[in-house]
Amino acid sequence: MERKTPPPTKVRLRRKRTDIRQALLESALVEFGAKGFDGASTRAIASRVEAHQPQINYHFESKTALWTAAVDHLFGLLGEAFDGVIPANPTAIDVPALAVAFADGIRRFVAFAAKHPELNQIMVHEGTAASDRLTWMTKTHVKPFFDGIRVMWQILRDAGVAAPIDSEIFYYVLIGAASLPYVNAPEVRLLTGRDPKDPNWIDTHADGLVAILLPGIGSASDQRGGSHS
Repeated sequence: MERKTPPPTKVRLRRKRTDIRQALLESALVEFGAKGFDGASTRAIASRVEAHQPQINYHFESKTALWTAAVDHLFGLLGEAFDGVIPANPTAIDVPALAVAFADGIRRFVAFAAKHPELNQIMVHEGTAASDRLTWMTKTHVKPFFDGIRVMWQILRDAGVAAPIDSEIFYYVLIGAASLPYVNAPEVRLLTGRDPKDPNWIDTHADGLVAILLPGIGSASDQRGGSHS
């Protein structure tokens, strides 16, 4: 008598704790970016990555702790994207080299904003009202970034390379101009018929911002080339 082969047993692979934690962080960024802290649902955050809500409390203790960890993670990614771009002492670098580095930084920031629109979303949600979260985020993450690029911008502005925009106002010009097409991606698609996530769009966008913000970069490069002739 022929024996029937038993059906294969389904094995459910258990994700490592670090994998679950990472997945929850990435899901939290999407949820907090879309709905803000108050509107975000921990149940939705867990459900998006097929986790259980109690796992959030296990890994993060509370919704606030999850938000803090997610923002830490997001700015950590931003720091990795800018690795080697912002010099420790911008005054020690010649203007042409600083201009090239700053242009590279603009392009990297546009690429980051395209990949992580939740950065701008979270900053807008938190920036509209005073809170402990805003104070912590500004002091811990935003202010160091702001201070780093402001010094570079002022040097380039004084040298006539950068557009004549106040260094403090420039920060908001850069953040808004670099981020808006990706935050408003559905509108961009309806309005232009183009996909802002397309690499060609991102490159063209970045080149346009460099041209607007650093109108003298070509002259600076010529000066550097001329100094070696």
